[in-house]
Amino acid sequence: MLFPQPTEMTITEPVDPVGGTCGECGAGTLARYRLVDYRGWLRVVKCRSCLAVTSSERIIAPPQGMS
Repeated sequence: MLFPQPTEMTITEPVDPVGGTCGECGAGTLARYRLVDYRGWLRVVKCRSCLAVTSSERIIAPPQGMS
């Protein structure tokens, strides 16, 4: 198996607050963090209120088992 099932109950990812306001809902709750989707690993800035993506960039996948 390429990626074994996680053993911890929750997976945490650091979320860094970003200044500015959301272009969709106007909330000032933007945050930067990394995620993975069908395109691979991304670092995104998303609104924490409406989940609109304000920016995204491809990043190199983190080593397995590392944060």
